Order: sequence, then C-alpha cells, then structure tokens
Amino acid sequence: MTMQAMARRMKGAAAAMALACGLAGAGAMAQPPEYSHGPASPAPAQPARTGGRPNVIFILADDIGVEGFNTYGGEYYTPNIDRLAREGTRFANAHAMPLCSPSRTRLMTGMENHRNYEAFGYLAPGQTTFGNVMKSAGYATGIVGKWQLMGNGFDGRVGITPEAAGFDESYLWQLKALDAKGSRYWGPTRATNGHNHITEEGFGPDFDSKYALDFISRHKAEPFFLYYPMVLVHSPFVPTPDSMNAQGPKNRFSAMVTYMDGLVGTLMERLKAEGLDKNTVVIFSGDNGTNRAITSTRDGYQIRGGKGTPTVNGTHVPMIVWAPGKVPQNVTREGLFDFADIMPTIADIGGAKVPAGIDGVDQMPVVLGQKPAARDWIFEHYAPVWVFNPTRYVFDAQYKLYGDGKFVAIDQAAGTETVIAKPAGEAAARKAALQKVLDGMHDGPLNPEKFPWCKGEPSLDPAKPAVVAGCKITPEGNE
Repeated sequence: MTMQAMARRMKGAAAAMALACGLAGAGAMAQPPEYSHGPASPAPAQPARTGGRPNVIFILADDIGVEGFNTYGGEYYTPNIDRLAREGTRFANAHAMPLCSPSRTRLMTGMENHRNYEAFGYLAPGQTTFGNVMKSAGYATGIVGKWQLMGNGFDGRVGITPEAAGFDESYLWQLKALDAKGSRYWGPTRATNGHNHITEEGFGPDFDSKYALDFISRHKAEPFFLYYPMVLVHSPFVPTPDSMNAQGPKNRFSAMVTYMDGLVGTLMERLKAEGLDKNTVVIFSGDNGTNRAITSTRDGYQIRGGKGTPTVNGTHVPMIVWAPGKVPQNVTREGLFDFADIMPTIADIGGAKVPAGIDGVDQMPVVLGQKPAARDWIFEHYAPVWVFNPTRYVFDAQYKLYGDGKFVAIDQAAGTETVIAKPAGEAAARKAALQKVLDGMHDGPLNPEKFPWCKGEPSLDPAKPAVVAGCKITPEGNE
C-alpha cells in the first residue's frame, strides 16, 4: 500500500467515526467527505424538505455478496457501509437471485421470476416497477448506474425503457444492448435521459456519483426516490483513482470495494450537507453473489464467490436499512428477506400503493421490530437463459430443497451446503414443508436455453440446439 493510500484510509476511518458521533447530536460540526471523487455541481439555493414523507434511496452494488463487508464479517475496508449498519437495521438472511438480470426484474417488480422473467438483460414493456409506484405516489424519480433491461441484443427482444419504468431522469451505463456500450469504468459511456455519449477520460463511477449528488440537491425540496444500481464492483477488475498501482484480481477487487464504499460515503455526506439525513431512508444491497474468481475471508472462513450459482454464496447479499430516528439502530434481523420484498417495502416507506398480486411482502414491520419475520421461505425459479444451468429451489435459513430432490443443510457462516441423504427429525419435517411449497408453485418448465448468442450457429452438440448446447462464440463480461 502506498503512503498516499494509507493516508486516505486513515482519514476515511477518522471521518467515519466523527460522522457517526456527529449524527448523535444536532449541533455537531459537519465533517468533510471521507473520499473526494470529483467536484459536484453547486447545490441550488432552495431549502430542503425536512418533514413529510421521507425520501428513499436504494443503492445496489454489482456482484458482491455478504463476505464483501466488515459489518458482515468480511475482510474488505468498508467504513461507510459499516456505519450504515451501525446506525440502521441489518438483515442477516437477505437473498437475491444468483445473477443480475433475474435479480433486477425481481426487485423492481416484486414478482417471482417464473411470472415475468423472459430473457437475460430484458424486462418486458408494460411491467409495473417500483419507479412507477413511487412516481404515482408523487415522488420525483431518478435512476443512476446500470440498466441492462432493454434487451440482450441476441434474441430480438426490446425491453422496457427507464421512462416507461417510471423514472423521470436517468443516467445509465448499458442502456441499449445494440448501442456501443463502451466502458463502465475508464473512458466511460453513459446515456443521459436516453442520449448516449462517450467520454474519453475519467472514471465512470465518479460520473455516476456526481449525477446522483446533483439529483439529490436538485430535488431536496420535494420527495424523491433515487435508484442507484452502481456499476462497481463488477469485472473487469481495474485500478481505481485511489489504487492506480494495484495489481492482480484480488488486490484490484479489494480496492474497488473500498472505492465503492467511498462513493456511498460521499452520498451520505451530501444528504447531511443538504439537511436531508433525518428525512431520507437509505437501503443498501448487492445484486447477487461475488464473482467466482474471488475468494474472501469471512469470520475465519474462506468464501469463494458464488455468482451465477444457485448456492448460498450465489444469493446471500447484504441488506441494510438506514433512517435515523425512523428505524432501530445497530440491530440485526434474522428473518428472511427476498429480493421480491424490496418493491413493497419501498412502497410502504413512501406511502405508495403496490399492484395487486405481487409475490413480495412488506419488510418494514420486521425492520421496526413489530414482528420477527415476514416470510418462512424463499422460492426461486432460476432460468437466466444465460450460461448457467436452470434450476428451481426453495429454502429457509437452515435448509434448501432443490427441484431434483437434493436436500441440503445451509451453513450461512461458512457459505456451504451439505447434502442430507436421509433427513430425520427436524430436517425431515422441514424437507416435507419445503416439498409442499415446491409442489404448490406450479411455475412451469425451466427454460433450457443458455446461449442466446448461438442462435443460427453450429452447435457444439449436434443432438441439441446451439442455444442449449453452446457454440464457439463466447461473449465476455456482459453478465
């Protein structure tokens, strides 16, 4: 580590501690941002809205499970996200889908994937998202970061636009699959309200951060909902402005996690500077497990990233709800949190009405300690139509039953699943209960296609279509 990086780290730790203390007293002196990621536009002069319905910000990190954060026992330096957990409520058993597109359709619509997931990188037009719900409730709505829902460019589908999904403003990477998407990182490409532009210099996450900060300041006089699906820490593993000399995937990944954490800290500082920190709910999570190339230490265990795989390491993600004076501080909830629950939970916070018939449940009663859990199990129909084998399964905090009959014990701490060949006692009872859930889903067959880019190409297995067996073409890094 360079002396400059060490100085930044020490400064960050000191600022995090000071800010945590400062939030406890109304007269505390404001602390400087823990990280500087480029200047933001001057804030407009209108006064902030300090009462009424709270603002809502949902931050979604890309490709990182629970082992990425100190507050969950992880090894990486994440002082700002740790502070969110200390000052808010943390869920110990939150689960996404194993891959980004299935997760994003699930969290935005509150629906289980067999009901509305058709293809990777695609959300069908006509869906009702949490953007639509919050806009209908009178919120100014914005999205900054990664979209990847207008289609994958291979199967001919054209998906929903951010505008149709309820967002008044958008600043996005990977908006349209058929447009040159450029880089998410250095020399980034971004689309502002649908208009694509390429920047030859600069670091993409800094551009995203600046837009997010501007959105907050421009809308501080009205209730706003900001969805911030960050592009960090997805591969490729690159140097950040704070780690230009970092070498190797693990070192670069570590630095990217800390840089991502710094951007979260910068956003929190903007809320405080604008006087919005007492009337804003911030939710932080990750869209799926960590990249499989990364092995991390968590509470003494070596945890290999499970991205794409239907395992506990593929789905177990952080879930933190921060709202000073509104939610309990430094509390951990053990109840299960399904990604389908995000939409109705955000709607509850904003006093918005959710569509009838969604699968998600409101988790705010659990956050507030009014009940220990909102659900007994999580079901996932996982057919991403992208590289990975389809499967279906149902699980609770201790056991998982796969559609093929495999029954496993889950060790959340070690990130392992152990097959139970002959369950007895409690295990047998739980298997029977989970089997009943599976039998009652009627979710239909799993789509066997895994390689949509192979349509029309020679198949690697002449007995199967190329979209099922694969071909010699292999696109990289899109997932």
